[in-house]
Amino acid sequence: MPFYEKDEILALKGRSFGQNVADILDLFFSAKLTAWDVEMVVGRTPIKLRSMNYRVIVAELWNQMDQTFRELIRGLSEKLHPDHDLIGDPSEWSEMAVRIAVLFGVYGELLKAGHTGPELALNVAFSSGSFSGPMSAWYARQMGLPIDTVICGCNENGGLWELLHRGELECGAVALTTDTPESDHAVPPQLERLIHGACGHEEVQHFYWCCTEGAVYAPAEEAYDDLRRGMFAAVVSKGRVETIIPSVYRTSRYILDPYAALAYGALTDHRSRTGNSTTTLLLSEHSPISQRERMLKIMHISSEELRKRISEV
Repeated sequence: MPFYEKDEILALKGRSFGQNVADILDLFFSAKLTAWDVEMVVGRTPIKLRSMNYRVIVAELWNQMDQTFRELIRGLSEKLHPDHDLIGDPSEWSEMAVRIAVLFGVYGELLKAGHTGPELALNVAFSSGSFSGPMSAWYARQMGLPIDTVICGCNENGGLWELLHRGELECGAVALTTDTPESDHAVPPQLERLIHGACGHEEVQHFYWCCTEGAVYAPAEEAYDDLRRGMFAAVVSKGRVETIIPSVYRTSRYILDPYAALAYGALTDHRSRTGNSTTTLLLSEHSPISQRERMLKIMHISSEELRKRISEV
């Protein structure tokens, strides 16, 4: 992976979001993208930063037609492969590259807004089901972004928590069905990237064997320390999600969607356990409107009132 020195990280502040995203994608692909290319796909302001209480900054990544981050990923993936019809979801590496590039773009916006600096550590919080989001932050940290801890919020499918905090993962487990279906994975897709990146080829081969046999994966002791370094996971129940959303609105006047509430619950657990109050960037990939029916039940408000409260932020 390419590495950015501190002066190069600081230089992100002087470029547009689109330019920073294009620069990172051009490191991984030969697409020769420009800021204009990126803006034609996602617009000039595809992300918005929202400051909350307690040193939490939400990066809204869902300002697209379908109100989810998935549309941005798909649009940029198509730009990377203009000679191929993109049928279904983007390839794993295309999605990962876009996620890494967006993190660099978001970090440039944080620098402009004075929320952080290249000398300051920053925690990053995600909802976790697929491991692509947390893994993009792991890669970005390897590339020089000053990220301290990658915080992962799991729903009742807590396989990642089991691995990071107990040192084992039931590879043959069946995922539970919940109200946050994108997080319904017993074994998080792309977790093998973390195992390979942190522990090496032999360890990921052992993980693959466990997945094939439906066995319990338990990393070697020396690999376990490398695997969980700079990583944290928490299990956030459905009931807790339904408590977090109205509570955050009362204290910060901000409406989290259920997936962002998973991430928020995990970051509060991290602070409670570690005493670490480092500024945390929370990545929000879904508009509350995209999950309107559940949000109306949680907030006990009408659809019109939900839209009004979102627009008032």
